[in-house]
This record gives sequence, structure tokens and C-alpha cells, in this order.
Amino acid sequence: MLLLGSASIHTLSLKGRLRLQAAMERDQAADQLRSAAQAFTTMASGAQACLLLWPSVDWTFRKKSCFGAEPKSLWEGSVADQQWQLLSWQPSPGSGDLRLALADGRRAHFRLKLAPNGSQVLGISAVQLIGRDGSESSS
Repeated sequence: MLLLGSASIHTLSLKGRLRLQAAMERDQAADQLRSAAQAFTTMASGAQACLLLWPSVDWTFRKKSCFGAEPKSLWEGSVADQQWQLLSWQPSPGSGDLRLALADGRRAHFRLKLAPNGSQVLGISAVQLIGRDGSESSS
């Protein structure tokens, strides 16, 4: 009986530690993805801000409508040695849907609050983790 109780306590302790580790990894991923979103919004200023008016799939076609804009600069970047890439940008009145991925496949969704003219980011929502890309390994 004593051995069974000791094993149960050990199992509960191990499960608690694994849950804590998983929560810490989620928090770290959320922080890294939020940093990537902030980097995106920083780069989406100046000439690039004009691109926020259209979905990212249209940026290469709209480049001529936005004098000096370089859509390529919004497609990827790095923050603290962590590479990120844009999955999609979809504007709507007063906001936009931003989806980003880190190099290791972790992905997130953000809602960005836009200025009334749609070409300036005023705020970033809390990160909504959407998991890893199925084609990436979870090493």
C-alpha cells in the first residue's frame, strides 16, 4: 500500500511537471509570435503601410498603387534570431487578420486594429496560437 501511494504521488508530480513545461513552451511560442507580429507592424509603415489596404495575395499586383512599397519586405523577417514568415494578411474595415509562422512551424493569428484610413496599425490583439504546420517536425 505504501509503495502504491508513493508511485501515485510520483506520477502526479511528473504529470504536473509536464503540464508546467508544456505551458511554459506555449507561453514562449506566444511571446515569439507576438514579437514577430510587432516586427510585421513596424515594417508595415511608411511606403509599405499602403499595402495594408489589400489582402497579401494581391500585394504584387498592387505594388504600383503604393509608390515605393516593397511587398517582399513584409513576407518574412527575424526577431532575436527567430525567423518568421507571413502566412496571410486579410484587411477588413477598421481591422485586419494577420497570420504568421515561425521557422519551426508554430503559427498564430492576430487581429490588428487599423486607423480609419486603413493604412496604419493602431493595436495588436492577444496571440491566438493555431499550432504547427503539419509538414513541419516538432523536434
